Amino acid sequence: MIDQFPHLTQFFSSYFHQDWLLEADTPSDVVNNYRSSEPPASVEAASQELSKLLEMPIAPADLEAFILDELGCYYDPQSENQTVREWLESVQKSLNNPR
Repeated sequence: MIDQFPHLTQFFSSYFHQDWLLEADTPSDVVNNYRSSEPPASVEAASQELSKLLEMPIAPADLEAFILDELGCYYDPQSENQTVREWLESVQKSLNNPR
């Protein structure tokens, strides 16, 4: 399934890597860094892949495992009392809305 999401893999593994807290204060800052650093076409592609992922019937635990394990994301939204789905929905809104 990871092959279906190359832009998301790049986004999560490159921007939410193990040391993301050294580069940003908040997860929102990470998303903003991605938006300002990557070409608009890549941001749009990641947003489209995120839409596709959110539309899939995936159990919450499986979605969490996929994001954290398969896509290489080192941020756990549960640390801020959000589900993975809620956080991904907020990421998508941030990707779609210009600053």
